Amino acid sequence: MSVETIYKVVLHPFINESIASLKAMTQLTGTAADTFMDQVDDFRFKGYAVCSEVTGCIDGVIMMHHYPETAIAIGNSVCETLFNEKYEYKEINEELSNALAEWGNTIVGRSTDLLSRHNLEFDFSSPYFVHNFDDMEKFLTNVKEIVTVPITVEGVGRYYFNLLVRDVNFQAGGEKREESTGIKNPNSKPLPQDAKVLLVDDSAMIRKALKRFLSKLGYDNVIEANDGTTAVSMVETEAPDFMFMDVVMDEMNGDEALTVIREKGYDVPIVMLSSVTDQALVNRCQEEGVSGFIFKPIQADNGAQIIKEYLKIA
Repeated sequence: MSVETIYKVVLHPFINESIASLKAMTQLTGTAADTFMDQVDDFRFKGYAVCSEVTGCIDGVIMMHHYPETAIAIGNSVCETLFNEKYEYKEINEELSNALAEWGNTIVGRSTDLLSRHNLEFDFSSPYFVHNFDDMEKFLTNVKEIVTVPITVEGVGRYYFNLLVRDVNFQAGGEKREESTGIKNPNSKPLPQDAKVLLVDDSAMIRKALKRFLSKLGYDNVIEANDGTTAVSMVETEAPDFMFMDVVMDEMNGDEALTVIREKGYDVPIVMLSSVTDQALVNRCQEEGVSGFIFKPIQADNGAQIIKEYLKIA
């Protein structure tokens, strides 16, 4: 496999997933232009980026790279689609940062999972965010090549995918890994509306959206946790009747928290949430007795209905 082909293999899922997630999470339309090689010496930070380190047969960084005005427009649109309200922020604040993080996490989660299913011998770190122009210098250290794909967002502007390559050492991969279609809640009895529901997600924006969906369905006894460790503690102290829990979080991931909760003897119904469509992960959660597995994103137009389908016991 040529180096050029490797670059295309790495970038292709990110480009496709970003365009698909753009449509699903913002109602905006994106179009990819041709790939080209950027000049390392001329490369400039545009103001906002979602990054993931690449290790293994490729040593480098993949970067979803925005001008601030593009990031602001997309962040406003993510909020509008999720909450069905008009957002007109003029700068990146905490709420837009949360929205952009959720969009970026969804793209990176789905893309890296797709690539890992083909055992192509490179891995990706959890996504992180760069806002400071001064931070760009460290990303360019030892970079030999930069591969760039522009994405034009209709009526908004452009963002870019950059693959910053320090080294390449490719070896043939192995067998494909199966994609999951999730798990539906097999139960039929609705959860009583006075039940206590625990929401566990490191995104405050997603917790806010889930809380709204639950409220629309008549569930107002809702408590929240932002990581797996806190979730385990709240199961012990708050005795929730039902849980929705994200998988990838700080401190302790949701699948790890699920295992601890079951080992401690708690049988509270738990529905998992994730943008990662890994069948092995879903199988592990199913073995721990989850009541469903929802793949993100979920939006204002379908969120309450999706949640309703999972709010069942027995």
